Amino acid sequence: MQTTGPRCGILSLVPGKKSTPPIDSSVVRARLERAKDDRLMVGVRRWIRRADRVEGFVVGIGARWVALAEVDGSVRFDGWTLLRLEDIQAVTVDPDPDSFTVKALRARSEWPPPSTDVELDDFRSAVATSAAMAPMTSIFVELDRPDICYIGAVVSVDADTLRLLEVDQQAQWHRKVRPIDASDVTRIDFGGAYEEALALVAGPPPKD
Repeated sequence: MQTTGPRCGILSLVPGKKSTPPIDSSVVRARLERAKDDRLMVGVRRWIRRADRVEGFVVGIGARWVALAEVDGSVRFDGWTLLRLEDIQAVTVDPDPDSFTVKALRARSEWPPPSTDVELDDFRSAVATSAAMAPMTSIFVELDRPDICYIGAVVSVDADTLRLLEVDQQAQWHRKVRPIDASDVTRIDFGGAYEEALALVAGPPPKD
């Protein structure tokens, strides 16, 4: 599904752009690792034009990708987001380990952040392991189509290509599989309420 749903923002017809980052990648990694070790909330901005700012808690860092347990506007966890490390412009770390967000999550018995066993060292592993954890995956190609994502079931993935069987906004399965170049994928979401709702209504993907 090519969608502008809650996880995908608003349709933009302006292609995304990426500047050459002046920040040292080691600074980005150090901030992410500190936030993970101390369970501090982060806000992550990327160089991709019109890309959403992602807020949550770092639950994994690999060679190429970082995993966040995303916090939504209602101060609840809403699945996981994987971001390419190379796209990250800035990481803002909330230094307060007992912030309002943490207190609210504790009061709702949603603390600590939910962990994930996703492998984050390469594209194929990141897609394959996240798809194994949830029936629906949201795939973002923000450099080409900012604020648009494709949602569906991963049919196959290798180092170069992901094949996705999409669902539409009425949770109806498409007939044809969409191939997506690995180099175009900038973000992967799974386990969120929107993906869960689509999976409940759509049911399992057709076998043919």
